[in-house]
Parts: sequence; C-alpha cells; structure tokens
Amino acid sequence: MQQNHSAAGTAGDAEGMDPEAACRTRPGRVWRLAAAASLVLLLGAGPQTAANTKDSFSTDSARKLFSTCLDNINAVYIRKINLGNFAVEGLKGLAAVDPAFAAERRGKRVTLSIANAPIAEYGAPDEDDADGWAGVMARAIAAARTHSQPVGAEDPEKLFKAVFDSGMTVLDKYSRYAAPEAARDNRAAREGFGGIGIRLDVENDTIFVQSVLPSTPAEKAGMKAKDRLLRIAGKPVRGMDMKDVVTLTRGKVGSSVAVEVERDGVSQPIKFDIKRALIVPPTVIVSKTDDVVEIKISSFNHDTGLGLSGTLEAIRNGKQGKVGGIVLDMRSNPGGLLDQAVVVSDLLLASGQIVSTRGRHQDSTQLFNATGRDAAKNLPVVVLVNGTSASAAEIVAGALQDRGRAVLVGTSSFGKGSVQTVIRMPNDGELTLTWAHFHAPSGYSIDGLGVFPTICTSTALSTTQGLAEAMEHGQLRNVVDLAQRRAADAFAENGKDELHKACPYQAGADTETDLRVARALLHNSDLYQRALKQSLPSLAARQ
Repeated sequence: MQQNHSAAGTAGDAEGMDPEAACRTRPGRVWRLAAAASLVLLLGAGPQTAANTKDSFSTDSARKLFSTCLDNINAVYIRKINLGNFAVEGLKGLAAVDPAFAAERRGKRVTLSIANAPIAEYGAPDEDDADGWAGVMARAIAAARTHSQPVGAEDPEKLFKAVFDSGMTVLDKYSRYAAPEAARDNRAAREGFGGIGIRLDVENDTIFVQSVLPSTPAEKAGMKAKDRLLRIAGKPVRGMDMKDVVTLTRGKVGSSVAVEVERDGVSQPIKFDIKRALIVPPTVIVSKTDDVVEIKISSFNHDTGLGLSGTLEAIRNGKQGKVGGIVLDMRSNPGGLLDQAVVVSDLLLASGQIVSTRGRHQDSTQLFNATGRDAAKNLPVVVLVNGTSASAAEIVAGALQDRGRAVLVGTSSFGKGSVQTVIRMPNDGELTLTWAHFHAPSGYSIDGLGVFPTICTSTALSTTQGLAEAMEHGQLRNVVDLAQRRAADAFAENGKDELHKACPYQAGADTETDLRVARALLHNSDLYQRALKQSLPSLAARQ
C-alpha cells in the first residue's frame, strides 16, 4: 500500500511514513501491502553492507544484485515477464548518466554504443535465464564505466538506481526499487527505529522540537515541545541539514545520545542523556466532539491496530465519557501494512470476509476473515474516504461497507488495489514488486476502481439538509452499485474513469462537509440506519 508521506515542514524521528509495508509473517518471509500511496515479501534479509562508493564497483556484486531482482520478478511478479526486455530496458537507463550511451537488442545479440560507436556486444540468454541476464547487465555496466567518463565517475549505487528505474518501466507503476538509504527509511517507517521520540521542525535556521511523542525516552527525560536544539552527540546543530540532525538522534536501541537544548524561561542550556528505544511512528489520532469520537488513521504501520485497539478499549471502559458513535477518518491515508488493515477491520467486524488476494504465485491467493471481535460493541460507525485514500485504507473501507458495518461518506477513493512484495536486496536496498490484486468481500476488484461512498459529499447531497431531504424522499442511493463494480473488472481505464465521475474527488475541497454529514448521521439513529441499508451489497444479511 505506493510510496513516502510525512507532515509538511517536519523531519523528525517519527516521520518518513512509507505507505507501503509488510503484512504478516511466515518462516523466512514477511508479506506486505503497498499503497498508492504500504504485501511486502522480505525473501531473507540480505547482508547489510554499506553503499558502494565510486571506487568499489564489483562486476560480481552487480551480477548478484541483478540476479536477485530478476529471480524474484520471474518467481512472484503478478504476470510473466520477458527478463531480456527488463534487462535491456534497464541498461538504457544509463543514458540518464551519459546521454551518448545506448543499449540495443537485435535478435540474439545485445549491443552497447557510445555516440553511435559500438563498445561491447553480448549474446542474449534465454528469456527466463535470470542469472544469464544479470551477468549481461553487470558486464554492460562495467564496459560503460570503461568507455564513458560520466558513467565511470558516477557512484555505482546511482548507476544501479538508474538501471532499476528504467527497467521497472516494463512492469506496473507500483513496482519500484529503493536504494539503500531510502530503503532503510522505508523499513524504519514500517517497523520502527532506534530513536528518542521527537518530531523536529526548523525556523530561521533554528531546529526545534515540534512535538514529543508520548511514552518515549524524550518524554521520560523531560524534553518539551518548542525546545531549541543546540547539540546532539556533542555536535552543534545550527546550520546542519535537518536530515543529518535526525540521523544523529537515531541509533541502536539501548544506546545513549547526549542532547542539549535551550528553553524559554530557562537561563542555562538543558542537557539530557537519553537512552534510545524502538520508536514506531503513531498513526492513530483521537479527538471528540460532543458524543462522537473521531479517530484519524493517517497510514497503516506496525502499531496501527494496537493504537485503534487501545482507543476502542478506552471507549468501552468509559474513559471517553458518553459515546454515541465513531467517525473513522481515513481521508488521504495512502495505505501501508496489509495485516494492519485486516486487524483494523477485524476490530470493528463480528463476522465475515474482510478481503481476498489473487495473483500468479501460489501463495498470493489468500482469504482473510473476521474473528468475531467487534471491539466497538456495535457502536454506529461512519468512515470518511477521499480520492487519496488508498490501498490498506480501501481494504478497511470496502470491508466495513460490504459487511453493512459502516456508512461510507466522502468521495471515490484512489483505486490502489494491488499487493506488493518487498525483497531485501544484497546491497541493503529494497525491490518492491506487485504480486496480487485484492478484492472486496462482495468480489469486485478495487484496483483502478476504488471504493465508492454511500453518501457522496462532492454532489448536491453535500449538505446535511440535502442529505436529510434525500433520505426522506427515498432518493439516496449508492453512486455506483455492485453490478457496475463487478463489470468494472472488464472495463478499460476510461470506463473506470467514468465511474469515478459519479462521485469525483477535488483536491482542496471543503473537508468539513464530510464531518458535518458524519455527525448528522450519528446524531440521528433513523437517518443512520437508512443510510446503512444503502450499503451494497448487504452481505451481512445474505451470508
């Protein structure tokens, strides 16, 4: 569930969320769902080596890197791919470094040239020979480094990135490669990292603490929002790049870092010696208006289900006071871990199917069912979605709608209905490959289509008065019915675009309308129940 979203203007410990992430563990692998904007399959953790430098290119290491890529494309990508096409298209990416470079395949030969002058030629292996094509790619880069000054002078990791990015154009838009540094950030967002638990911001060259995450080492040590950073690990931070400051705060879990800050009203700098802990960025934010609890889920990482579970427990125990209903706000949620989408759905469902996945690999066909919890104890639920709600968010929205558990309010969602597997590469990078599509409980494919709200707030029913009048006169209906959704599996892209126009998303539209409609539904039981019946299909009644 596609792929880095964080709060604008911040760059602290707890950000860098990757919308695509891993879902559930089996021996030797982790499955993950990527977002639009995170299934990820870690096929054994590769050796954690430092990134190559300009002087450390190795043909053998490059061959192993490309062989890992091609082996996995051959094994798990959602459709069968001609590996030769990937390899040659990838080599063409070196033209981004040296525009004079060209790679071409003619029959059984692959030729390289610089400014139209041939520099190397190789025999083309069989189409499914991953190791053979990996060897061609590695030798071709070595030849290009010898004959091209720009290619020879470039960092090998940047060459690999150029080759992978170009090769990925023969796959779908959600498959991609992340270089080692970006891959480490992705893993930190999914699984957590060793840190102290602060978000940082910068103003007038001063880096300050935007917020301190609860129950983290920074909070326990006494750090506060608006503290201005002076030194970390003995290094002055003024003028330092924000990314470098964040790097200094992170480290091995259990290790210590010295932090020095200045604080308004305190004459002397304050020094802390803080022991790092595992920090998992929070994705669940809770607020309350009257008797309605509003739960914002920003993405799905390792702790999202735990965060929602704790919120629902607080509601059951009366810690939230009187509660008449729940708004689950997943607008602009790019997705994340598949297992967390399943957990979140399961927390609100009493029975039935949550989602199914289907692909080429035998392990890609999966069925996920609710375990009968409904930790919200049948409190009415309204789910908010919009055009940038994707992937894991669409799984939850589709499951709750199809099972008749919630009323969906908002606009058509993004339509990121594919599952990705993430492979740890020998250079510590990551390869993300699409390996399945997921389907809502009623059977329709979300990919390219999305989920459609029961109540569309970008049409004439965008006011609570319009909603009530439509309900009174029996005019409210789903903007897209089940037959249309199922038929969409055979639609061309323009056909799916036409369906999206039934409830279009407009960036920058008034988001308060969604909340007003949600609260109106939750404050009027009859209105809510009638809207709930509009959720198609009513699987809860049929199964």
